[in-house]
Amino acid sequence: MAIPFKKILAEILPNYLNHKYVVAVSGGVDSMVLLNFMTSLVPANQIVVAHFDHRTRDGESRRDAEFVQKEAQQMGLVFELWSRERDDLSENGLRNERRHFLENISIKHRCDYIVLAHHLQDQLETFLMRLFRGTGMDGLAVMEPKQGLWLRPLLGVSRESIQSEAHDRKIAYRVDSSNLVPQNFRTAIRLNLLPEMEKLSQRYGGKEKWLQRLENLFTDLREIKKENQRRLSKKLDSKLVYTEFWARISRENLGSFSQSERRKVIRVIVSRLGIKTLSAVEVTRLEKAFSEKRKKCSVTGLEMVDSCGFVYFRRQKRNDCEVKLVYCTENSATVCELLGLQVSSDLPAEDFQWRQVLPGDRYRGKKIKEYFLKKRVPLCERNFVPVLARKESQDIEWVFPEPHPKIKLERVDFPFAINK
Repeated sequence: MAIPFKKILAEILPNYLNHKYVVAVSGGVDSMVLLNFMTSLVPANQIVVAHFDHRTRDGESRRDAEFVQKEAQQMGLVFELWSRERDDLSENGLRNERRHFLENISIKHRCDYIVLAHHLQDQLETFLMRLFRGTGMDGLAVMEPKQGLWLRPLLGVSRESIQSEAHDRKIAYRVDSSNLVPQNFRTAIRLNLLPEMEKLSQRYGGKEKWLQRLENLFTDLREIKKENQRRLSKKLDSKLVYTEFWARISRENLGSFSQSERRKVIRVIVSRLGIKTLSAVEVTRLEKAFSEKRKKCSVTGLEMVDSCGFVYFRRQKRNDCEVKLVYCTENSATVCELLGLQVSSDLPAEDFQWRQVLPGDRYRGKKIKEYFLKKRVPLCERNFVPVLARKESQDIEWVFPEPHPKIKLERVDFPFAINK
């Protein structure tokens, strides 16, 4: 039975003719069938073929690249090639470099989507891998046909259907010899576990019916995941605060969730901060640090800080101490655009300056740190607190949001926890 690719693509992306695509092509049967499907529906000037050369298998991967390039040129398609640069040959390392390459090509050619050739058995392999690793319910929902700029139109199609399509259409393709040896976790599942599962499926209607039931299962899991995320997001909307620097939630509110829910909350926060997906181990490490009341915990790309009753999540590479507050005068008022601050003062402008806190600052005869601890100003916000200091001595005259007879705070938009 022919694969109804046009119908599948239209269901995922109704206006598919209005977009430009990067099609990831390894040269194997799955990606070559995908490329043929795409070129039968979308004009050639809307397709860019991208091939990642892993530089492995004793030159075999180089021949794969040459094959894909030749096929792309015969189809009149733009071809982009990238050869592995890193020494990390792990499955995760190669996937991350390949993903980075595809994202860069989509930016270079102003493409709207990246199309991948994952199929139903790939989905099952990923499901089983995550099951062995002890992932949660959301992790078992595995891949989606459309996820951001990533499209996987063959996700509900079996490997056998794709191979049959290649045979009927006389589509040329390459065979990756590494897929014939159980050298990593995925290929071990593919070559050792799946054949046994397929044999057992004969007791329940055979392989095709079993695969169809699996497709329905994965669809249900994705819907359950989306519904759980909707409910969680609704609960979080009034409890989470975001800035371009961090996400904040009170320790009390985060503690009101169950352990399982907290892990989901962390994933929602990570997603909203635009940080790459964390592993189940990393999410568990952050949740455990919270439960154990540790002040700081770092994982790949993210730091969690527990301070003064609030928990902050911020990008690990960002240094808030390097953020400089710029003040200017507008209609006799002092303004800081980053803070959405507008304040007026009756103190002589020539004797005072608006700035942020500096190391060694003192306020009312004590270290500014003591004031922050007394007022429970969280660590992640201290560098943003506006102060008015004497120019000559640098003594601090005023600290936000203390009352002062000659200073009028007219507006501040930055969501300081000190206001709560």
